[in-house]
Amino acid sequence: MRRCLIAGVAACALVIAAACSTGPSRSSVPAPADWTPEAETDPLAGDTSFTAPPTALLPSAEPAPVDEGPAEPATDGEGSTAGSLYGGLIAAAGPLGLRLLEPSGEVVGLLSPDHIVTQPTWSRDGLRLAATLIHPATGVSQVAVVDITTGDIVTAATTTPYFFYSWNYDSSRLVALGPSQTGGTAAFILDETGAPASDVWLSGQSIYVAWEPGGRRLLVHAGHRLMLINDVDSPRDHSDYGLVGVDFLAPAWVPGTQDFLYVDSYGQAPADAGEQELLDRRSTTDPQLLRRRADTGEITDLGPAGLYTMLAVHPSGDRAAISAASHKRPAPAGDGAETVSISPTGPETGVPAGSVQIVDLSTAERRTVLDQIGLWLEWSPDGRQLLIGASPDDPTGIGMSWHIWDGQQSYELARFAPTETFLRDYLRFADQYDETPRLWSPDSDAITFGANTADGDVTAVARLDRAGAITSLGTSEVSFWSPPRPGGLP
Repeated sequence: MRRCLIAGVAACALVIAAACSTGPSRSSVPAPADWTPEAETDPLAGDTSFTAPPTALLPSAEPAPVDEGPAEPATDGEGSTAGSLYGGLIAAAGPLGLRLLEPSGEVVGLLSPDHIVTQPTWSRDGLRLAATLIHPATGVSQVAVVDITTGDIVTAATTTPYFFYSWNYDSSRLVALGPSQTGGTAAFILDETGAPASDVWLSGQSIYVAWEPGGRRLLVHAGHRLMLINDVDSPRDHSDYGLVGVDFLAPAWVPGTQDFLYVDSYGQAPADAGEQELLDRRSTTDPQLLRRRADTGEITDLGPAGLYTMLAVHPSGDRAAISAASHKRPAPAGDGAETVSISPTGPETGVPAGSVQIVDLSTAERRTVLDQIGLWLEWSPDGRQLLIGASPDDPTGIGMSWHIWDGQQSYELARFAPTETFLRDYLRFADQYDETPRLWSPDSDAITFGANTADGDVTAVARLDRAGAITSLGTSEVSFWSPPRPGGLP
Protein backbone atom coordinates (compact mmCIF):
# COMPACT_ATOMS: atom_id res chain seq x y z
CA MET A 1 0.00 0.00 0.00
CA ARG A 2 2.82 2.41 0.91
CA ARG A 3 4.56 1.68 -2.38
CA CYS A 4 1.37 2.42 -4.29
CA LEU A 5 0.81 5.64 -2.37
CA ILE A 6 4.32 6.92 -3.07
CA ALA A 7 4.08 5.98 -6.72
CA GLY A 8 0.78 7.85 -6.85
CA VAL A 9 2.31 10.92 -5.27
CA ALA A 10 5.18 10.80 -7.75
CA ALA A 11 2.88 10.48 -10.74
CA CYS A 12 0.68 13.31 -9.48
CA ALA A 13 3.64 15.65 -8.95
CA LEU A 14 5.00 14.88 -12.39
CA VAL A 15 1.65 15.60 -13.98
CA ILE A 16 1.57 18.94 -12.17
CA ALA A 17 5.02 19.81 -13.48
CA ALA A 18 4.00 18.97 -17.03
CA ALA A 19 0.58 20.57 -17.01
CA CYS A 20 1.23 23.70 -14.98
CA SER A 21 4.89 24.34 -15.86
CA THR A 22 5.74 25.07 -12.23
CA GLY A 23 6.32 22.98 -9.17
CA PRO A 24 3.57 22.85 -6.54
CA SER A 25 5.24 25.48 -4.33
CA ARG A 26 6.51 27.86 -7.01
CA SER A 27 5.29 31.41 -6.71
CA SER A 28 5.04 34.36 -9.07
CA VAL A 29 4.72 37.07 -6.42
CA PRO A 30 7.55 39.63 -6.78
CA ALA A 31 9.60 40.12 -3.61
CA PRO A 32 12.82 42.16 -3.70
CA ALA A 33 15.67 40.75 -1.62
CA ASP A 34 16.94 42.73 1.35
CA TRP A 35 20.26 42.64 3.16
CA THR A 36 19.72 42.32 6.91
CA PRO A 37 22.47 42.80 9.51
CA GLU A 38 22.98 39.74 11.64
CA ALA A 39 23.10 41.99 14.69
CA GLU A 40 19.42 42.75 14.23
CA THR A 41 18.32 39.16 13.60
CA ASP A 42 20.87 36.54 14.51
CA PRO A 43 20.07 33.54 12.29
CA LEU A 44 22.77 31.42 13.88
CA ALA A 45 21.96 31.93 17.56
CA GLY A 46 22.19 28.40 18.94
CA ASP A 47 20.40 26.72 21.83
CA THR A 48 22.92 26.92 24.68
CA SER A 49 21.40 23.83 26.28
CA PHE A 50 21.89 21.79 23.15
CA THR A 51 23.94 18.61 23.58
CA ALA A 52 25.78 17.58 20.45
CA PRO A 53 24.65 14.20 19.13
CA PRO A 54 27.22 11.48 18.52
CA THR A 55 28.83 12.44 15.22
CA ALA A 56 31.96 10.33 14.98
CA LEU A 57 32.40 8.23 11.89
CA LEU A 58 32.11 4.66 13.12
CA PRO A 59 34.15 2.06 11.21
CA SER A 60 32.21 -0.97 10.16
CA ALA A 61 33.43 -4.23 8.70
CA GLU A 62 29.95 -5.45 7.88
CA PRO A 63 28.72 -4.75 4.33
CA ALA A 64 25.24 -3.41 3.75
CA PRO A 65 22.81 -6.04 2.51
CA VAL A 66 22.67 -6.21 -1.26
CA ASP A 67 19.35 -7.14 -2.77
CA GLU A 68 20.00 -10.30 -4.77
CA GLY A 69 16.37 -10.84 -5.69
CA PRO A 70 14.00 -8.94 -7.96
CA ALA A 71 13.29 -5.42 -6.75
CA GLU A 72 11.06 -2.86 -8.36
CA PRO A 73 11.81 -2.44 -11.12
CA ALA A 74 14.73 -4.95 -10.88
CA THR A 75 18.15 -5.67 -9.40
CA ASP A 76 21.23 -7.02 -11.10
CA GLY A 77 22.66 -8.85 -8.09
CA GLU A 78 26.20 -7.67 -8.82
CA GLY A 79 26.64 -5.00 -6.15
CA SER A 80 29.60 -6.87 -4.67
CA THR A 81 31.78 -6.16 -7.69
CA ALA A 82 30.65 -2.60 -8.37
CA GLY A 83 33.33 -0.93 -6.25
CA SER A 84 36.06 -1.72 -8.74
CA LEU A 85 34.11 -0.14 -11.57
CA TYR A 86 33.37 3.40 -10.53
CA GLY A 87 34.85 4.08 -7.07
CA GLY A 88 34.07 6.99 -4.81
CA LEU A 89 31.77 6.92 -1.81
CA ILE A 90 27.99 7.14 -1.61
CA ALA A 91 26.32 9.18 1.12
CA ALA A 92 23.00 7.51 1.96
CA ALA A 93 20.72 9.35 4.39
CA GLY A 94 17.50 8.44 6.19
CA PRO A 95 15.25 7.65 7.78
CA LEU A 96 17.77 8.12 10.64
CA GLY A 97 21.48 8.70 10.35
CA LEU A 98 23.76 8.67 7.32
CA ARG A 99 25.82 5.78 5.96
CA LEU A 100 28.97 6.21 3.90
CA LEU A 101 29.07 3.33 1.42
CA GLU A 102 31.53 1.82 -0.96
CA PRO A 103 29.83 1.15 -4.32
CA SER A 104 29.87 -2.53 -3.31
CA GLY A 105 27.50 -1.70 -0.45
CA GLU A 106 30.13 -1.98 2.29
CA VAL A 107 29.48 0.51 5.08
CA VAL A 108 32.67 2.46 5.90
CA GLY A 109 31.15 5.06 8.23
CA LEU A 110 28.04 6.10 10.15
CA LEU A 111 26.97 9.63 11.03
CA SER A 112 24.51 10.33 13.87
CA PRO A 113 22.51 7.09 13.66
CA ASP A 114 20.02 8.40 16.25
CA HIS A 115 19.29 11.69 14.48
CA ILE A 116 17.61 12.79 11.28
CA VAL A 117 20.30 13.63 8.73
CA THR A 118 19.27 15.72 5.72
CA GLN A 119 20.91 17.44 2.76
CA PRO A 120 24.16 15.46 2.55
CA THR A 121 26.29 17.63 0.25
CA TRP A 122 29.76 16.76 -1.03
CA SER A 123 32.38 19.45 -1.52
CA ARG A 124 33.46 19.74 -5.14
CA ASP A 125 36.74 17.95 -4.44
CA GLY A 126 34.99 15.12 -2.59
CA LEU A 127 37.05 15.67 0.57
CA ARG A 128 34.28 17.08 2.79
CA LEU A 129 30.61 16.35 3.38
CA ALA A 130 28.13 18.80 4.92
CA ALA A 131 24.72 17.81 6.29
CA THR A 132 21.98 19.01 8.62
CA LEU A 133 21.46 17.04 11.85
CA ILE A 134 18.02 17.30 13.45
CA HIS A 135 17.15 15.93 16.89
CA PRO A 136 14.04 13.77 16.30
CA ALA A 137 12.45 14.72 19.64
CA THR A 138 13.28 18.42 20.00
CA GLY A 139 13.72 19.48 16.36
CA VAL A 140 16.95 21.30 17.28
CA SER A 141 19.30 21.36 14.29
CA GLN A 142 23.04 21.50 13.71
CA VAL A 143 25.35 21.69 10.73
CA ALA A 144 27.87 18.85 10.56
CA VAL A 145 30.95 18.89 8.31
CA VAL A 146 32.89 15.64 7.88
CA ASP A 147 36.52 15.58 6.74
CA ILE A 148 36.52 12.41 4.64
CA THR A 149 40.31 12.02 4.70
CA THR A 150 40.64 12.09 8.50
CA GLY A 151 37.16 11.20 9.76
CA ASP A 152 37.11 14.40 11.85
CA ILE A 153 33.70 16.01 12.33
CA VAL A 154 32.84 19.54 13.44
CA THR A 155 29.36 20.83 14.21
CA ALA A 156 27.79 24.26 14.44
CA ALA A 157 24.42 25.11 15.97
CA THR A 158 21.71 26.91 14.01
CA THR A 159 18.14 27.86 14.83
CA THR A 160 16.93 27.10 11.30
CA PRO A 161 17.21 23.68 9.61
CA TYR A 162 19.06 24.42 6.39
CA PHE A 163 17.45 22.74 3.39
CA PHE A 164 20.21 23.33 0.83
CA TYR A 165 24.01 23.63 0.79
CA SER A 166 26.49 24.46 -1.95
CA TRP A 167 30.27 24.54 -1.57
CA ASN A 168 32.38 27.03 -3.47
CA TYR A 169 35.14 25.71 -5.69
CA ASP A 170 38.01 25.77 -3.18
CA SER A 171 35.82 24.31 -0.39
CA SER A 172 36.47 27.30 1.88
CA ARG A 173 32.88 28.58 1.96
CA LEU A 174 29.36 27.17 2.00
CA VAL A 175 26.17 28.93 1.11
CA ALA A 176 23.24 27.52 3.07
CA LEU A 177 19.56 28.15 2.40
CA GLY A 178 16.86 27.82 5.01
CA PRO A 179 13.55 29.29 6.19
CA SER A 180 13.78 33.02 6.84
CA GLN A 181 12.59 34.30 10.21
CA THR A 182 10.73 37.02 8.31
CA GLY A 183 9.14 34.62 5.80
CA GLY A 184 10.40 33.23 2.52
CA THR A 185 13.97 31.96 2.23
CA ALA A 186 17.25 33.15 3.73
CA ALA A 187 20.83 32.57 2.52
CA PHE A 188 23.76 32.34 4.92
CA ILE A 189 27.49 32.25 4.20
CA LEU A 190 29.32 29.60 6.26
CA ASP A 191 33.00 28.68 6.53
CA GLU A 192 34.44 25.23 5.94
CA THR A 193 33.37 24.14 9.44
CA GLY A 194 29.72 25.16 8.97
CA ALA A 195 30.07 28.20 11.26
CA PRO A 196 28.97 31.68 10.09
CA ALA A 197 31.57 33.40 7.93
CA SER A 198 29.70 36.66 7.40
CA ASP A 199 27.81 39.13 9.57
CA VAL A 200 24.97 39.56 7.08
CA TRP A 201 22.41 37.30 5.49
CA LEU A 202 20.15 37.58 2.48
CA SER A 203 16.37 37.21 2.64
CA GLY A 204 13.86 36.96 -0.22
CA GLN A 205 10.63 35.34 -1.33
CA SER A 206 12.77 32.66 -3.01
CA ILE A 207 16.52 32.31 -3.42
CA TYR A 208 18.55 30.33 -5.95
CA VAL A 209 22.35 30.56 -6.03
CA ALA A 210 25.33 29.64 -8.23
CA TRP A 211 29.05 29.85 -7.38
CA GLU A 212 31.46 31.27 -9.94
CA PRO A 213 33.62 28.39 -11.26
CA GLY A 214 37.07 28.75 -9.76
CA GLY A 215 36.13 31.98 -8.01
CA ARG A 216 34.47 33.30 -4.87
CA ARG A 217 31.67 35.34 -6.40
CA LEU A 218 28.09 34.17 -5.85
CA LEU A 219 25.24 34.74 -8.27
CA VAL A 220 21.88 35.09 -6.50
CA HIS A 221 18.37 35.01 -7.96
CA ALA A 222 16.21 36.27 -5.09
CA GLY A 223 12.51 36.69 -5.78
CA HIS A 224 12.48 38.40 -9.18
CA ARG A 225 15.83 40.14 -8.63
CA LEU A 226 19.24 39.07 -9.91
CA MET A 227 22.46 40.11 -8.17
CA LEU A 228 26.11 39.17 -7.92
CA ILE A 229 27.91 39.08 -4.57
CA ASN A 230 31.47 40.13 -5.40
CA ASP A 231 32.96 39.01 -2.08
CA VAL A 232 31.11 36.47 0.06
CA ASP A 233 33.06 37.67 3.10
CA SER A 234 31.61 41.16 2.53
CA PRO A 235 28.18 40.43 1.00
CA ARG A 236 27.15 44.10 1.01
CA ASP A 237 29.55 44.45 -1.90
CA HIS A 238 27.27 43.28 -4.67
CA SER A 239 26.16 44.19 -8.18
CA ASP A 240 22.42 44.53 -8.73
CA TYR A 241 21.18 43.49 -12.16
CA GLY A 242 17.61 44.52 -11.38
CA LEU A 243 14.40 42.58 -11.85
CA VAL A 244 14.36 39.68 -14.31
CA GLY A 245 11.13 37.97 -13.25
CA VAL A 246 10.38 34.23 -13.22
CA ASP A 247 11.28 33.45 -9.62
CA PHE A 248 12.28 29.91 -8.56
CA LEU A 249 14.68 29.59 -11.49
CA ALA A 250 18.36 28.85 -10.97
CA PRO A 251 20.98 30.80 -12.95
CA ALA A 252 24.09 28.99 -14.16
CA TRP A 253 27.70 30.05 -14.79
CA VAL A 254 29.53 29.24 -18.03
CA PRO A 255 32.87 27.60 -17.08
CA GLY A 256 36.00 29.26 -18.42
CA THR A 257 34.27 32.62 -18.89
CA GLN A 258 32.91 35.55 -16.89
CA ASP A 259 29.42 34.77 -18.22
CA PHE A 260 26.27 33.29 -16.75
CA LEU A 261 22.88 32.15 -18.05
CA TYR A 262 19.46 33.07 -16.74
CA VAL A 263 15.86 33.45 -17.87
CA ASP A 264 14.32 36.92 -18.19
CA SER A 265 10.58 37.53 -18.52
CA TYR A 266 10.74 41.36 -18.40
CA GLY A 267 12.38 42.00 -21.76
CA GLN A 268 15.67 43.25 -20.26
CA ALA A 269 13.93 45.96 -18.27
CA PRO A 270 16.08 48.81 -16.92
CA ALA A 271 16.94 48.63 -13.23
CA ASP A 272 14.72 51.63 -12.45
CA ALA A 273 11.64 50.28 -14.28
CA GLY A 274 8.39 50.89 -12.42
CA GLU A 275 5.72 48.33 -11.61
CA GLN A 276 3.49 49.27 -14.51
CA GLU A 277 6.34 49.10 -17.02
CA LEU A 278 7.26 45.64 -15.74
CA LEU A 279 3.65 44.47 -16.06
CA ASP A 280 3.48 45.84 -19.60
CA ARG A 281 6.73 44.15 -20.55
CA ARG A 282 5.64 40.83 -19.13
CA SER A 283 2.34 40.93 -21.00
CA THR A 284 4.08 41.44 -24.35
CA THR A 285 7.34 39.50 -23.92
CA ASP A 286 7.98 35.77 -23.87
CA PRO A 287 10.67 34.55 -21.44
CA GLN A 288 14.11 34.55 -23.03
CA LEU A 289 17.30 32.63 -22.27
CA LEU A 290 20.09 35.19 -21.87
CA ARG A 291 23.86 35.01 -21.55
CA ARG A 292 25.36 37.89 -19.62
CA ARG A 293 28.94 39.03 -19.00
CA ALA A 294 29.30 39.63 -15.26
CA ASP A 295 31.83 42.45 -15.49
CA THR A 296 30.56 44.43 -18.50
CA GLY A 297 26.86 43.55 -18.43
CA GLU A 298 26.94 42.62 -22.14
CA ILE A 299 23.92 40.43 -23.00
CA THR A 300 23.51 37.78 -25.70
CA ASP A 301 19.99 36.55 -26.48
CA LEU A 302 19.95 32.76 -26.82
CA GLY A 303 16.30 32.49 -27.79
CA PRO A 304 13.00 31.63 -26.11
CA ALA A 305 12.78 29.89 -22.77
CA GLY A 306 9.91 28.73 -20.60
CA LEU A 307 8.26 29.79 -17.39
CA TYR A 308 9.64 26.54 -15.99
CA THR A 309 13.19 26.21 -17.30
CA MET A 310 16.09 24.13 -16.02
CA LEU A 311 19.72 24.77 -17.00
CA ALA A 312 22.76 22.47 -16.91
CA VAL A 313 25.92 23.88 -18.49
CA HIS A 314 28.40 21.43 -19.96
CA PRO A 315 31.80 21.29 -18.16
CA SER A 316 33.47 22.64 -21.31
CA GLY A 317 31.27 25.75 -21.27
CA ASP A 318 30.45 25.50 -24.98
CA ARG A 319 26.88 24.25 -24.60
CA ALA A 320 24.07 23.82 -22.12
CA ALA A 321 21.19 21.44 -21.65
CA ILE A 322 17.85 23.11 -21.04
CA SER A 323 14.44 21.76 -20.17
CA ALA A 324 11.38 23.92 -20.65
CA ALA A 325 7.67 23.27 -20.33
CA SER A 326 6.57 26.04 -22.67
CA HIS A 327 7.39 29.60 -23.60
CA LYS A 328 3.71 30.45 -24.05
CA ARG A 329 2.54 33.37 -21.94
CA PRO A 330 0.27 32.40 -19.00
CA ALA A 331 -3.41 33.23 -19.23
CA PRO A 332 -5.36 34.20 -16.09
CA ALA A 333 -7.55 31.41 -14.75
CA GLY A 334 -10.95 31.91 -13.18
CA ASP A 335 -9.52 32.29 -9.67
CA GLY A 336 -6.75 34.63 -10.76
CA ALA A 337 -4.09 31.89 -10.76
CA GLU A 338 -1.73 31.45 -13.68
CA THR A 339 -1.84 28.47 -16.01
CA VAL A 340 0.31 27.59 -18.99
CA SER A 341 -0.74 26.01 -22.25
CA ILE A 342 1.29 22.93 -23.16
CA SER A 343 0.61 22.82 -26.87
CA PRO A 344 3.36 22.18 -29.45
CA THR A 345 5.28 25.35 -30.17
CA GLY A 346 6.62 25.12 -33.67
CA PRO A 347 10.06 24.84 -35.22
CA GLU A 348 13.35 23.70 -33.78
CA THR A 349 14.38 27.31 -33.10
CA GLY A 350 11.71 27.58 -30.41
CA VAL A 351 11.07 25.56 -27.25
CA PRO A 352 8.86 22.56 -28.00
CA ALA A 353 6.52 21.81 -25.13
CA GLY A 354 7.99 19.21 -22.85
CA SER A 355 11.48 19.04 -24.38
CA VAL A 356 15.12 18.79 -23.41
CA GLN A 357 17.44 20.62 -25.78
CA ILE A 358 21.16 21.21 -26.17
CA VAL A 359 21.92 24.88 -26.83
CA ASP A 360 25.16 25.97 -28.49
CA LEU A 361 26.22 28.91 -26.31
CA SER A 362 28.07 30.61 -29.18
CA THR A 363 25.54 30.30 -32.01
CA ALA A 364 22.28 29.76 -30.04
CA GLU A 365 21.53 26.76 -32.28
CA ARG A 366 19.48 24.05 -30.60
CA ARG A 367 19.07 20.31 -30.84
CA THR A 368 16.20 18.45 -29.21
CA VAL A 369 17.41 15.31 -27.44
CA LEU A 370 14.23 14.27 -25.64
CA ASP A 371 10.61 15.14 -26.42
CA GLN A 372 9.69 15.22 -22.75
CA ILE A 373 10.13 17.72 -19.94
CA GLY A 374 13.37 17.03 -18.10
CA LEU A 375 12.78 16.95 -14.35
CA TRP A 376 16.48 16.46 -13.55
CA LEU A 377 19.47 17.40 -15.73
CA GLU A 378 23.06 16.53 -14.81
CA TRP A 379 26.14 16.14 -16.99
CA SER A 380 28.46 13.24 -16.21
CA PRO A 381 31.85 14.19 -14.71
CA ASP A 382 33.59 13.30 -18.00
CA GLY A 383 31.10 15.46 -19.93
CA ARG A 384 30.22 12.69 -22.36
CA GLN A 385 26.69 11.98 -21.17
CA LEU A 386 23.66 13.82 -19.87
CA LEU A 387 21.39 12.33 -17.22
CA ILE A 388 17.74 13.25 -17.69
CA GLY A 389 14.93 12.47 -15.26
CA ALA A 390 11.49 12.32 -16.88
CA SER A 391 7.97 10.99 -16.50
CA PRO A 392 7.38 7.77 -18.50
CA ASP A 393 5.33 8.02 -21.69
CA ASP A 394 3.09 5.18 -20.56
CA PRO A 395 2.66 5.41 -16.78
CA THR A 396 2.70 1.96 -15.19
CA GLY A 397 2.62 2.97 -11.55
CA ILE A 398 6.36 3.78 -11.56
CA GLY A 399 6.73 7.52 -11.23
CA MET A 400 10.00 8.32 -13.06
CA SER A 401 12.42 7.17 -15.70
CA TRP A 402 16.11 7.97 -16.11
CA HIS A 403 17.32 8.71 -19.63
CA ILE A 404 20.89 9.03 -20.89
CA TRP A 405 21.89 11.19 -23.86
CA ASP A 406 25.30 9.96 -25.03
CA GLY A 407 26.01 12.73 -27.51
CA GLN A 408 24.29 10.92 -30.36
CA GLN A 409 21.03 9.51 -29.04
CA SER A 410 18.90 9.23 -25.91
CA TYR A 411 17.90 5.93 -24.33
CA GLU A 412 15.96 4.94 -21.25
CA LEU A 413 18.24 3.65 -18.49
CA ALA A 414 15.74 2.64 -15.81
CA ARG A 415 12.27 3.21 -14.42
CA PHE A 416 11.63 3.60 -10.72
CA ALA A 417 9.42 5.12 -8.06
CA PRO A 418 11.28 7.91 -6.25
CA THR A 419 11.30 7.99 -2.47
CA GLU A 420 8.98 10.57 -1.00
CA THR A 421 11.97 12.52 0.32
CA PHE A 422 13.73 12.59 -3.06
CA LEU A 423 10.52 13.68 -4.76
CA ARG A 424 9.54 16.33 -2.20
CA ASP A 425 12.89 17.85 -1.26
CA TYR A 426 15.04 17.39 -4.35
CA LEU A 427 13.22 16.63 -7.57
CA ARG A 428 10.95 19.68 -7.44
CA PHE A 429 14.00 21.93 -7.11
CA ALA A 430 16.34 20.02 -9.39
CA ASP A 431 17.46 23.13 -11.26
CA GLN A 432 19.03 24.37 -8.01
CA TYR A 433 20.58 21.01 -7.15
CA ASP A 434 22.41 20.99 -10.47
CA GLU A 435 24.61 23.63 -8.79
CA THR A 436 26.07 20.73 -6.80
CA PRO A 437 26.02 17.60 -9.05
CA ARG A 438 25.66 14.47 -7.04
CA LEU A 439 23.99 11.49 -8.76
CA TRP A 440 26.79 10.43 -11.15
CA SER A 441 29.63 8.11 -10.10
CA PRO A 442 33.09 9.69 -10.34
CA ASP A 443 33.93 7.50 -13.36
CA SER A 444 30.67 8.38 -15.15
CA ASP A 445 29.70 4.69 -15.29
CA ALA A 446 26.66 4.67 -13.01
CA ILE A 447 24.19 6.80 -11.06
CA THR A 448 22.75 6.56 -7.56
CA PHE A 449 19.39 7.79 -6.25
CA GLY A 450 16.67 7.15 -3.70
CA ALA A 451 14.10 4.60 -4.93
CA ASN A 452 10.98 3.09 -3.39
CA THR A 453 10.83 -0.67 -3.94
CA ALA A 454 8.94 -3.66 -2.56
CA ASP A 455 11.48 -3.63 0.29
CA GLY A 456 10.89 0.05 1.09
CA ASP A 457 13.14 3.06 0.44
CA VAL A 458 16.65 2.12 -0.67
CA THR A 459 19.90 3.44 -2.06
CA ALA A 460 19.69 2.47 -5.72
CA VAL A 461 22.52 2.15 -8.23
CA ALA A 462 21.94 1.89 -11.99
CA ARG A 463 24.88 0.97 -14.21
CA LEU A 464 25.00 2.31 -17.74
CA ASP A 465 26.09 -1.06 -19.13
CA ARG A 466 23.04 -2.81 -17.65
CA ALA A 467 20.10 -0.66 -18.75
CA GLY A 468 16.91 -1.43 -16.87
CA ALA A 469 18.62 -3.09 -13.89
CA ILE A 470 18.86 -1.49 -10.46
CA THR A 471 20.98 -2.69 -7.53
CA SER A 472 19.87 -1.94 -3.96
CA LEU A 473 22.54 -1.02 -1.39
CA GLY A 474 20.24 -1.02 1.61
CA THR A 475 17.79 1.30 3.34
CA SER A 476 17.90 5.08 2.78
CA GLU A 477 15.72 7.92 1.53
CA VAL A 478 18.29 9.78 -0.59
CA SER A 479 21.76 8.94 -1.81
CA PHE A 480 24.47 10.98 -3.54
CA TRP A 481 27.85 10.03 -4.99
CA SER A 482 31.10 11.80 -4.17
CA PRO A 483 32.66 13.71 -7.10
CA PRO A 484 36.05 12.88 -8.60
CA ARG A 485 38.87 13.79 -6.21
CA PRO A 486 41.71 16.09 -7.30
CA GLY A 487 45.17 14.82 -8.15
CA GLY A 488 44.26 11.15 -8.06
CA LEU A 489 43.64 11.13 -4.32
CA PRO A 490 42.20 7.81 -3.07
